[in-house]
Amino acid sequence: MIKRPLVWVLGGYVTGMLLAWYHCRSAAVILFMAAAFFFIYLLFFKLPKKLVNRYDSFLWFLPVFLLLGFLTMAGRMEEPELSRVFEQQATCKLTGTITKIVQKQWGRVVYTTNNTVYLPERKPYLCENIMISCSDKANYRIGNEITVYGDIVKFSEATNPGQFNEKLYYQVQNVNYKVKADQIYITNYDYSIFRDFLYQIKQKLIRVYEVLLSEKEAGAIIAMLLGESCYLNEEIDTLYQQNGISHILSISGLHVSLLGMAVYKLLKRLKLPFTTAIVLSILFLYSYGLLTNFSVSTKRAVMMMVLMLLSGIFGKTYDMLSAISLSAFLILLANPMQLFHVGFLLSFGAVFGIAVFLPCFQLLIPSKNPIVTGLLVSLSVQVSTLPLLLFFFYQIPRYSIIINLIILPLSSLLLLTAFAAGILGCIFLPFGIFFVGAANYILKFYEWVCRIGAGLPGNMWTVGRPDSMRIFLYAILLLFFVWSIYHKKQKRFFLILPVAFLILVFPQRNAGLEITLLDVGQGEAIFMETETGITYFVDGGSTDVKKVGKYRMEPYLLYQGVDHIAYAFLSHMDSDHKNGLMELMTEDKIKIDHLILTQVQEDEDAYEELEALAAEKGTLIQYIKAGDQMQDGKLQITCLHPSADYQPRSSNSTSMVLGITYGEFDLLLTGDLEKDGEDRVLTYLQKQDTSSAPLPPAAMDYDILKVAHHGSKNATQDTFLKIIQPEIALISCGKDNRYGHPHKELLERLEKAECKIKITYESGAITITTDGNQMKLRGYCD
Repeated sequence: MIKRPLVWVLGGYVTGMLLAWYHCRSAAVILFMAAAFFFIYLLFFKLPKKLVNRYDSFLWFLPVFLLLGFLTMAGRMEEPELSRVFEQQATCKLTGTITKIVQKQWGRVVYTTNNTVYLPERKPYLCENIMISCSDKANYRIGNEITVYGDIVKFSEATNPGQFNEKLYYQVQNVNYKVKADQIYITNYDYSIFRDFLYQIKQKLIRVYEVLLSEKEAGAIIAMLLGESCYLNEEIDTLYQQNGISHILSISGLHVSLLGMAVYKLLKRLKLPFTTAIVLSILFLYSYGLLTNFSVSTKRAVMMMVLMLLSGIFGKTYDMLSAISLSAFLILLANPMQLFHVGFLLSFGAVFGIAVFLPCFQLLIPSKNPIVTGLLVSLSVQVSTLPLLLFFFYQIPRYSIIINLIILPLSSLLLLTAFAAGILGCIFLPFGIFFVGAANYILKFYEWVCRIGAGLPGNMWTVGRPDSMRIFLYAILLLFFVWSIYHKKQKRFFLILPVAFLILVFPQRNAGLEITLLDVGQGEAIFMETETGITYFVDGGSTDVKKVGKYRMEPYLLYQGVDHIAYAFLSHMDSDHKNGLMELMTEDKIKIDHLILTQVQEDEDAYEELEALAAEKGTLIQYIKAGDQMQDGKLQITCLHPSADYQPRSSNSTSMVLGITYGEFDLLLTGDLEKDGEDRVLTYLQKQDTSSAPLPPAAMDYDILKVAHHGSKNATQDTFLKIIQPEIALISCGKDNRYGHPHKELLERLEKAECKIKITYESGAITITTDGNQMKLRGYCD
């Protein structure tokens, strides 16, 4: 008899989903047929009766589940018809039914279903789920039918490695579009009495916690008990993340099991029959899930808790791995996109680690000591979730196991006292004060521990996103570890774990030089890394992407496994070239060792501000002029402009121009240089070409030109192009920017010069890799 058929069912279903996601239609058909014939062969001709019996008839259906997974995912991946009739944003009217209301600091987000969207001069379009941003004070209730006038907007996709993918995030939540509401009218006041009752309870609990606790502690309790993260203090959120305990702030199995068992035991104390107590406990868990908006981790925890309670009614043994598989299957059946949600993967990854790895550790280290048990539980979760943490967050909190060991024993008391304080406070506020004290001091203790952890040397280890091959090898080694422990039971097999760990985290160096022109909208940011691991940044800013350093540059660097920049070059003082770099310096997550500026200063106030910030952060400032060079192995960086005696006509004319040479490869970076500066660069190049100490041969015939001033018609003149003769022209600018970049005249000049043109708003981040002889160029969105 084959054990745990639900694990096999989930495996077949997920395999089909992945084949659809990667567009492997022919592979899905082949695999379906092969699986069908394989299982028929096994069942009838090969496997002995002691291994396969009538209970294994589910094997017949595995190919069916594979096909079901493929069809479910393929159906969800189809683009809605509405997406094909407007670009990014359009004026609309829509009607729909409210399913969820989420409070924000700036207003509310209302989620609607069964929507009909009306665009000007278009037929009505049906749409499943939409989120509506509104700031009015109307008394909406879940179940109300509303009519909305406003702008419908598509979710944006990531255009840089590491960048938040808004479209995928909301696809996972089964939300199709967002609407910025101008006017909202309630057209049908009918509402769900039960769900509205739960919503009112939640709002009452929020008010109670805000009265009983300070802002920081109230926000943490509201997030961990009610699932409303918008109340969470940003500093506390960051502290918990830095120490690897942010799971405490989300509703998880710990929360649900504690509250569910507390209710069940209370009902048993009231002498209710066994079955009645379980049924009422299940109703409580379902209501709690609705009250907290049923996040994926809450769904998983509620399902597993319900299965455990039901096993008592039917007299069956609860099997954790089977419960995990059934819960995952049901969630993915309802929404297959959850497979790519970090919450789904981490939630199931954590309980999978407890179900699979904890028994292995306990076989080798049998102990009833609660400290040892807690350490093994924490280690089990870390082992199973490590590749997920690196894949999504790129960093490891070094001391998280120890800190979790300190904070977890108090988490049960924290949750129960906070829950009791909220319920009693709703009845009579002074009653809540008695219980809330314990929760308050536990949270203050957590903060104290986290501040100590954050202050320890090397608290965050930046690894970057591991490639798929390393994740695959890690998984294979873990499977071998589990098999070895159950069959050999020898402690020496523990050595498999550090080997797997090193494979996953060992830094992967470039084979040569890698250069990336990031998509930062209307701005510029260029990253370079050599095979020796030395990192460079040239400019970093934007005028249309808010907090470009935090949301574009920093995620990209962490994705690459970079948490410090050896040399940052700033071409000039315009905000679209410097504000992102200043953010990085201010936030402290990315350390900049050296900041390279030109000797020519057009804006003295800006220079003084930057110099003061650099001094505060321990960044060494260096000044360069035309003719200065830096050498790093095969990489040579030459400053071509401005010279020390240059008299600037504008801020743009002072732009630092850098010639990048790596073997036979060469690249010209021009900042916001305009005609006057271009003439000076050409004069300098021609002088060097005839001098006794000429530039490298490549420097008069560039492979790639980073076009100046985001494609302005006043830059990159015909004369300039004739001299440098670039094969490829890169333009960094925002889509539909107010300046009209890149200008038509500039594009015509580039085409006349037979340049291949790549623009960041079309291709996303543009990456060039070269070994000094050959080069490859790819766009993140191409």
